[in-house]
Amino acid sequence: MPVPSTPFLVPPLLLVAILVLSAAAKLRDHGDTASVFTKLQLPRFLNTINAPRLLPYGELVVAALLLLLPGGWYVVAASLTLVLFALYLVVVVRALHFGYPVRCGCFGRLGLGWITRQTAVRNAVLVLLALVAWLDSWRGDGVVERLQDLGDDGWWLAAVLVTVVTTGFVVRESKLPAPHQPQRVDDDDDRYLARPIPYGLLDGPDGPDSLWKLSDAAARLLVFWDPARDSAPVIAERLPVWQEQLHPVRVHLVSLSEWSQVRTLWPELADDLLGDPDDETRVRLQVFTRPGAVLLGTDRLLAGGPAEGLEDIEELVAAAAEELQAAAATGEAAAQ
Repeated sequence: MPVPSTPFLVPPLLLVAILVLSAAAKLRDHGDTASVFTKLQLPRFLNTINAPRLLPYGELVVAALLLLLPGGWYVVAASLTLVLFALYLVVVVRALHFGYPVRCGCFGRLGLGWITRQTAVRNAVLVLLALVAWLDSWRGDGVVERLQDLGDDGWWLAAVLVTVVTTGFVVRESKLPAPHQPQRVDDDDDRYLARPIPYGLLDGPDGPDSLWKLSDAAARLLVFWDPARDSAPVIAERLPVWQEQLHPVRVHLVSLSEWSQVRTLWPELADDLLGDPDDETRVRLQVFTRPGAVLLGTDRLLAGGPAEGLEDIEELVAAAAEELQAAAATGEAAAQ
């Protein structure tokens, strides 16, 4: 007795819904997709051929083919779908081995969450669904053909219900644990209690780097600013002063954009600029104003801040400079 083909409408309908939703979300903001391509460290030629902008249109084409192609052509559509979701799974699994968490824009801002093991499991399930659809495609009947033959069969209602519920689960945001909160001290206690540097990723001349990697290489003062504001020239003028006061601490100006974009506005500062396109790193560092700043230590602890406003930043720099001078004097005395 042949296996009924009607239940096998669920996988392709689900995949069509996911592809359409994914494409629609990406089309709302091409910049998000381009940023994700950079953070996932995908081959640079993909940006050269404008793949981030073309990807949502490709997803719409695959969805249309999967839904509309009849007969033997349905095999072609199912094969393309299987390859596409398999590639997505490879990208996610690869990102899990970066050593730091990465934001996933798989469904634009609608599903803007962290890439975790949950993300990999989700994508593996989607690959499995695509495989089921591909195996079923060899029956020779397309999705639309079978939908037209359903008649009073109740499977179509179940297929729609499963598609809606599962799509909502698929695009659900994956979260990381909340960042460690600093301990509270008495109001009359001036001691600074350092807290661990949280997860975070910043875009630079060599691509995205984690806060951990940046702080392992050198202590850094991160000054979050808006390079398009009227106050930007003041911040830019203070940069070399802060660098001199804090040497050998590296000082960076961090903007809400990719490094390549802010470099075009301030090319003379290119080596000292960093980008935070998703604004996630600033929030996780608990810097809630622009300008605002934090000091990263080489021990993966925050060495100072957050400072809010230019006046507070100046105070933070002055305090850090005093500590550096005191440490240098102690070192010289010990060497004599």
